[in-house]
Amino acid sequence: ARRRAATATPSAAVAKDAMSAAAKPPAPAAPELMLLVLSAGMPGEALAVALDGLKTSSKAIGSHKRRELFWAAYTKMISATSSLTGAAHCFLLARSSAASPGGEIEVEVELLELTKRQRGLVGGGCEVLGHKIKPLTPDGKPDPAAKSWCIAWSEEEAAAAYADLTEAEPCVYVAPDGVYVATRMKRALCKGLSAPIKTVKEVEALVASLAPEKPLKSLSFSGGDPTACNGYNTFVAGPSKLVGELPAHIGLVATASADEIYAYFLQRRNAHLLSEAGKLLSQMLADAGKKLTPLVCAGSTKEAACAYKNALMKKVFVHESMGKFIKKVREDGQVELHVIEGDVADSEFGRYGSLVFWLFF
Repeated sequence: ARRRAATATPSAAVAKDAMSAAAKPPAPAAPELMLLVLSAGMPGEALAVALDGLKTSSKAIGSHKRRELFWAAYTKMISATSSLTGAAHCFLLARSSAASPGGEIEVEVELLELTKRQRGLVGGGCEVLGHKIKPLTPDGKPDPAAKSWCIAWSEEEAAAAYADLTEAEPCVYVAPDGVYVATRMKRALCKGLSAPIKTVKEVEALVASLAPEKPLKSLSFSGGDPTACNGYNTFVAGPSKLVGELPAHIGLVATASADEIYAYFLQRRNAHLLSEAGKLLSQMLADAGKKLTPLVCAGSTKEAACAYKNALMKKVFVHESMGKFIKKVREDGQVELHVIEGDVADSEFGRYGSLVFWLFF
């Protein structure tokens, strides 16, 4: 379910002459603010109190313009909670922006109710990482015994958190205490270990035993996306005294930090995608050498746009710098999209224009 609310605060400055105002060049875009709050069963009134506390704390933000954006966004979010009855299982998403310097502040708030599956995940099916705000006791202190909570993110962290929670690809890692499935913002313990694994053979045997739902849990907010081990998403994490060298499909990172663990996964995935793009390029060159009809093309954004427009594209590997094309493909969701990050200048992928795609025919 989705509900929208929008507000605008009238500007004190009103144009005296519509003709002269229309003749003025457009004002530069003002900074935009995004706020995200995830509520896991918090009563509507308690959620409003938590939002009011966040609003008050925003007074410490340095820039006056940014403070105004925060203040307007939290005010509208608090207003949106008035429609909530009972426990709130939802995302509250707010965007506020000023149309021009000194102009009116516009706020849009979305209240996105969690599905049954999503409620199960945030309610105990997985651990959502972040500072949890608990309902207050009568004396005004957080109730440590409360099972309900909310977490708030702002600015760039808000967009990153929403993307991570709703669509991020999970990794599988073996920690000293067990096997976890995780993204940057959420994780689930799938299998406990009585003692840290000490040999490579033990690691290989453990990884070989891991299957979707037996015991690997799915963290997908949309469902139908079971977690399985593959050639890049599985590794050992944390302090380790392993004897022997791990095979290529199992990585090793000496950290217990959730951010660093997921960053390591992204590095492994990126290397894998570069390798897969290289395989397509090799196929392209081989087909050209045999004078076959090419099913793989590279480098030309014009050809890529034409193939995409005519529904000929099956799969595409593209560098993160081509943001406009990536955004379009993601929005439509009709093509298998793989985004490669970082410096690719010395790779085959980089030398062929950082774009390679596979056609249906």
